[in-house]
Amino acid sequence: MTGDSAGDERIADPRPKHTPLWSLLSRWLLALEAWLRSHGGTRLRAGLWGFWGVVALAGGILLFGPVINPPMTLDDITDSASHATDTWIARDFDVDYTLGRTADGRLEAEVVETIGAFFPDDVDENGIVRVLPTQYQGHALSPSDIAVTLDGEPAAVQRSESADQLTLTLTAPDAARLDGDHEFVVRYRMHDLAYSTSDRLSAGDPIDLLAWDVFGPSWPQAFAALDVTVTLPDDLDAALVRQPRGSISWAIVSAGEWLEPQPGAPPGMVSYGFTNDQNIPPHASARFSLVFQPGTFTMPPPTPLFLLQTFGPLLPLVFLALTLLFALAARAVAWSDARGRPWFTAEYSAPDGVSPRMAAQLLRTPRTLELAGALGEIGTAGAAASAKAGSARPSRADRLRAAARAANRTGRLGDRVRARLAYLVAPERRGQFRSGFRRVPSGFVRDAFIAAPIALTIVQWGLVRQLSHQAKLAVVWWPAAFVLASSLIALVVLVIALSARPLTRRGALVKQHLTGIAVYADRTSLLERATAGDAVLPYAVLTVEPREAGRRTLALLEAELGDPDAAKGWRAPGFLSTPRILVRILAVALLAATVTAAALLPNPYPRSPDYSSNSGDLPGTYFNRVGSFEAAATLTVDGGRHATLTATEHLAVDFGTESTAEVPQFTRQWPTRLDGQELGLHVTAVTLDGTDARYTTAREGDTVLLTTAFSRVLSGRHELDIAYTVDSPMVAAPASGASAAAASAVGASGPVDRLRWVSLLEGWDNAPVWRDEPAASPRAISLTVPDDLAPSLAAGWITLDTESSENVRQWEDSVVPFGAYAATDAAAADGSASASGTTITSDPSGTTDEVTSSAGTTTYRLDLRSDGDGGYPFDLTVDDVGAMLDFPAGTVAGPDAAAFTLHTVTGALPLALTVTLGSLALALGLLSVAAAVRRRSRRAPPGLLRDVIWWLGKSAAVSTIWLFVWATSDMPDDWPEFPPLGLSALAALAGGILCLTVTLRQRPPTTGAKKRR
Repeated sequence: MTGDSAGDERIADPRPKHTPLWSLLSRWLLALEAWLRSHGGTRLRAGLWGFWGVVALAGGILLFGPVINPPMTLDDITDSASHATDTWIARDFDVDYTLGRTADGRLEAEVVETIGAFFPDDVDENGIVRVLPTQYQGHALSPSDIAVTLDGEPAAVQRSESADQLTLTLTAPDAARLDGDHEFVVRYRMHDLAYSTSDRLSAGDPIDLLAWDVFGPSWPQAFAALDVTVTLPDDLDAALVRQPRGSISWAIVSAGEWLEPQPGAPPGMVSYGFTNDQNIPPHASARFSLVFQPGTFTMPPPTPLFLLQTFGPLLPLVFLALTLLFALAARAVAWSDARGRPWFTAEYSAPDGVSPRMAAQLLRTPRTLELAGALGEIGTAGAAASAKAGSARPSRADRLRAAARAANRTGRLGDRVRARLAYLVAPERRGQFRSGFRRVPSGFVRDAFIAAPIALTIVQWGLVRQLSHQAKLAVVWWPAAFVLASSLIALVVLVIALSARPLTRRGALVKQHLTGIAVYADRTSLLERATAGDAVLPYAVLTVEPREAGRRTLALLEAELGDPDAAKGWRAPGFLSTPRILVRILAVALLAATVTAAALLPNPYPRSPDYSSNSGDLPGTYFNRVGSFEAAATLTVDGGRHATLTATEHLAVDFGTESTAEVPQFTRQWPTRLDGQELGLHVTAVTLDGTDARYTTAREGDTVLLTTAFSRVLSGRHELDIAYTVDSPMVAAPASGASAAAASAVGASGPVDRLRWVSLLEGWDNAPVWRDEPAASPRAISLTVPDDLAPSLAAGWITLDTESSENVRQWEDSVVPFGAYAATDAAAADGSASASGTTITSDPSGTTDEVTSSAGTTTYRLDLRSDGDGGYPFDLTVDDVGAMLDFPAGTVAGPDAAAFTLHTVTGALPLALTVTLGSLALALGLLSVAAAVRRRSRRAPPGLLRDVIWWLGKSAAVSTIWLFVWATSDMPDDWPEFPPLGLSALAALAGGILCLTVTLRQRPPTTGAKKRR
């Protein structure tokens, strides 16, 4: 590069130091490129493109073509029933499995199958086909010692083995046609049928599981009788976690039973079995499962086929990851900028043949491109360019002011997008390639970086689509993650390969010259002392931080013009002011927050509580019934006035096992958050028939769900005891019902200290576990409170004040006072008291309400009784079943009034936010109309007003409608919140349409030539 140097001082320009890994990978790539170039030209290159095309085609077939080896559909199975007599029929299928352990602890099974086969007269068959699996759960089953007899005589056996199946064709020795009834006896030995897994029917504990289908991978025959027997030694039987289970299924119909030991087993052995004497169509399944303690068997290593099937789908992803690694190395080293000289000098002249705008492209400084170009127009280069183009040259003052406006914009946040777009569409961007300053890499390696990601991504998508139809083999199978990861990596590799535009040596020399100008400008403070016409100034601003370059250049231009307002009107049409940026950020954030909230937060207006413990949907809970229930809670207050509630529950539960394949479990659920305040409920003990039982607890909304984790199969009635503690049972709550009246009578206002102990959650009386005839007895709850607590404002059994509103949802919390519930006779009405201080009242259903005082405490006991038709007193079951006591605020330490206030505000927020956003959208829509009327056009110029209408108006409209759908998705239309929510959505829709249709973008200016055309 020619030009004058400011002295002979040479400044070293060392070669960039790359990491050893990048250097190594790049050397490999360069060596590969050289080898491929030496072994072929265009034909080899086309062949490699063809190879990747074939790979992509294969992936396309996997993605869009038929499913390879698809599992049988329900229609396939049901259609097979109509062809059951087209081949031989199994009159009976008897199979005996004798389990044992080898010397090294591995499972071994001796199998004897006795198949009674009937060959109709119109069927031309000379034998049967039996298919045995050879791979199962990553284990090689290795069928061995195969022996077959036909009607007591040795039969001919033809073997055909695939990767995971062994097909046995069993015929008479002379291959004669068979008709009528015949008996095949097949004997063989299998290995390693059990595998290690977690117990999905209990708490997920590790187990050794033997779950086996006696028919194997293929059984296209109908059969009329089945007898399955599994025999195992006493030591293996002792290792069972629970009873074995047998089941038969066809299509969507299945039946099963828990197996009991059968009589007649050999000494030291235990036999289990199940039978079926009904006609079953083809493609049925007959399974038995035995769950052993972990470590019962020694497990073999996984087979190569299993590893291939499990991790094979990851190979395209791994290859793509390696491709990304090599692409990064190529970009950093092989496709890096060419070297100039090993040194450069400070330069005080402009580079020959390189305009300031071209220099901005070479230095990749989009934010200072406009300023460099404007400064270039001031000097002689700009004059020459204008003269050559034959255009009228603006005055020097006009050019200085244009440069001042550009300087005031340069580096500002609002100018980033406009400057970047101008940089990308500048003619100099392509000109740097025509002038030989940059090059586009080419060759075999770059072709691979373009073709391989596309082809391998299609293959990855195809594999995921194919394998989605197959059974999941391992936990490493995350289809969505694989597809997203492969697509993302492929995109990155493509961007690297397609965007690589390194400098040529000529371009590198120009860049060194520009670096020399930067050194000269820094040494001489060029941006402070130069004149606007200095030929080096346009290049110097490219080497300074953009905003700093703009400020210093603006000061220089204002001084030369002698006008502090030289940059007046500097905001270009594409410039975004800070308010406009904030409006756009606010609009995007508002919509994102709305969508995120609707996706992650629960519905704010649920139709009714849906508690898991009442649903009967949890595994193993549906067929259980509660025979009796007693819950007792005690409230204590320590010297620091901190309250604690301890509770115990005693249940007699009838566990049903006849109709379920699940291990029977039991669930209970209690509130652990009330009015925005944590109660701190935690379970302390669970016992079954007096023995500690395992259990799990999980948070579900504002409740704690307890689920037992029994591992053995329970049947019949068992005694279940549960103990739990509530660390902060009293909360700040709004006074309502009787407590509101009492507080008003003494002139108190604000929240109260509330104890609300819930024993049975709303809806319990309709839950399967509680609905049984006759009703459970007793079904009682009791609460003991100390007498030294301040007098309560209201106390009683939980109910709702049905007179407080016509809308059910707005019924206020209230109580049925202790000891005052529906007396049925004179004695009860008088509250007949015993010498022990007990008062009992009752109602026609037999429900009793008992109050007992003893030793400084009072106990309130409620015994719920059914009225004989499955119903309970309405007042006591309209809400949760339990007790509620309201005390004056400050009675105990712990209630959090601030949390209660926050909870109240949060509860009102969905409605308030929806109404606010709907009103905002409508207001902005009306503003759009008013602005259009004022300017007498729907075409709005760029600016803050248009951004507010376009961005914020549309965002508010979409957010309102989104919130409306979220809030009302489970809301009955008679709820009081529905009308304001619906009106807000309609207002938002109207406002959004107005914003969209009344305020439009200005048309671009039309040139005279275009007008003439």
